[in-house]
Amino acid sequence: MFSTHHALRRGALIGALAIGFLSPGLSQAAEVHHSGDVSYACGGVGEDNLKALQAMAPRFNLGFWMVEGPQGAYLANVPIQVKHEGKTVAAFTADGPLCYLKVPSGSYTIEGTHRQQKQSITVQTGNKNAYLRWTQ
Repeated sequence: MFSTHHALRRGALIGALAIGFLSPGLSQAAEVHHSGDVSYACGGVGEDNLKALQAMAPRFNLGFWMVEGPQGAYLANVPIQVKHEGKTVAAFTADGPLCYLKVPSGSYTIEGTHRQQKQSITVQTGNKNAYLRWTQ
């Protein structure tokens, strides 16, 4: 009985570890990066990842989506520059369609490049639902 119980516990542990390794999106959503005074988290690829990232929203004061075309297809791997008063305060590649930022209060220009086309939006802190949109 001891060996059966021990084997079951070992199997459960191995299964839990495998799920962790096979589901990197779940852990990636919680990863917060820093660039100067800016903290940011991007993701949202897959339903679980999106839910985990959206649960983090209260920790941030600015958010934006990256979409393409009239249907608003989600984009990922978009190089982003965050500018405040003309100065770049953060630069990163967004690994999903939704990014949240924690920045000092003010107005920011978010600039992204997709298929060699630059788009930009200007947003105020407090806005967590802005859209950086490319046409096809």
